[in-house]
Amino acid sequence: MKHTLTALASLAAVLAAGPATPQDKAKAAPSVMEVMMTMTVPASDAIFSAASDPPKDAAQWVALRPNARTLADSGRALATMDRAKDTREWTEMARALVTQAEATLTAIDRKDADALSVAGEDVYLTCKTCHDRFKTD
Repeated sequence: MKHTLTALASLAAVLAAGPATPQDKAKAAPSVMEVMMTMTVPASDAIFSAASDPPKDAAQWVALRPNARTLADSGRALATMDRAKDTREWTEMARALVTQAEATLTAIDRKDADALSVAGEDVYLTCKTCHDRFKTD
């Protein structure tokens, strides 16, 4: 019941604020670099680290899970950005990141260090392929 009331209060606050103007939407939309720096890079770094030095106990496996979830969310965000409208390849690569992050989640849920190592390598290759194609600096 408490969660329902909180959700209703949040919804009421959003509705009371009124519709967003085009300027508000433009300010709120993150850039590719913002998604990469705030979501993709920190989450992938945690996965790469764990892939080479797997969690030792249940608490470490639990702590790793939000990073895989964030990585999947970053791929979803990248797939919907303006750049995604420019090229099918961009969208496919962003979706591949989601797929690899979800494979990482499976390895984490199973507490399977070998599968985590493979998933970490697959995430790395997905990132490298995209960076080789799209990164300009």
